[in-house]
Amino acid sequence: MTMLDISVVIPVRDEEQTLRELVGRLSRVLGGMGKSYEIIFVTDANRDNTFGVLRQLNAEHAPVKAVKLTNALGQHVAIIAGLELCRGRTAVIMDGDLQDYPEDIPRLHAKLEEGYDVVYGVKDRKNDSFVRNVYSKLFVGLMEKLSDVRLRHTTSMFRIISRRTVDEILRFSETQPSLTFIMGLIGFPSSTVKVTSGERKEGKTKYNFFRLMNFAIGSLISFSTKPIRIIAVMGFCVSALSFMYMCVVLVQRAFFKIEVLGWSTTIFLITFLGGVQLLGMGVIGEYIANIFVQTKRRPLYFIDQKIGEFDTASPEEQRNVTD
Repeated sequence: MTMLDISVVIPVRDEEQTLRELVGRLSRVLGGMGKSYEIIFVTDANRDNTFGVLRQLNAEHAPVKAVKLTNALGQHVAIIAGLELCRGRTAVIMDGDLQDYPEDIPRLHAKLEEGYDVVYGVKDRKNDSFVRNVYSKLFVGLMEKLSDVRLRHTTSMFRIISRRTVDEILRFSETQPSLTFIMGLIGFPSSTVKVTSGERKEGKTKYNFFRLMNFAIGSLISFSTKPIRIIAVMGFCVSALSFMYMCVVLVQRAFFKIEVLGWSTTIFLITFLGGVQLLGMGVIGEYIANIFVQTKRRPLYFIDQKIGEFDTASPEEQRNVTD
């Protein structure tokens, strides 16, 4: 297999208005670096002509390639599909909405060559809505507290990784993959580079509140056992409080002849304990559902169409070449 210097993997959906500018800027930057390269777009269920534009761009620029998946399985699955097909000694992962600047790639690459395997592009701020920024901060804070895996610098997708990092990522068979946590779990030497925080020029973000919540829950279930422990601690605390309350009632009745009416207390305890039980069942159910899906070992994605020339070597054969 012929290796290239840089592969750029970009998941896109409904981005036909930004693709030409993105490809033009990427071609100028990567060509100016004097590196051999390929640009792999991965898409799925588009409501516009994104795939048609990618076909035109491939006819105009041979390094531009595209893969269309049969189902909309999310950004991280799309990236893994691109990494499976890429043949670069290094791989750049970025968004396709122009919020990640291609002009920052040379700085990421230069930092990688200092001996790192992962270099994250860190932005001073995100040009998103107030609600989305608040949610992002809450998500990062919550995951840092609950996750068994330490977050590595940033949850932004803009980064450059070495070939051996690509190979290790492809060893995972997660049904709900989170590259942020997978790279943190791998733990190869990493660093950061300050990058430009761009603004979306066209279209809308594809991550609505419910998609973000689903991703957050999936990541938490996949990379943390702390929710189960929290439920166990809650059960112990409720049992201890109930025992203490029973002792108080017995003392009042035996020594002070105080009648305990208890109707409101009983209703409160029933509803509170019922809520705790349902919460515990829900958390456990999420883990069981994740195990159920994982044990089926279904393919992570299915490819509908490809545009451009891709190497047919398997990931294992690619590893042998790089070794």
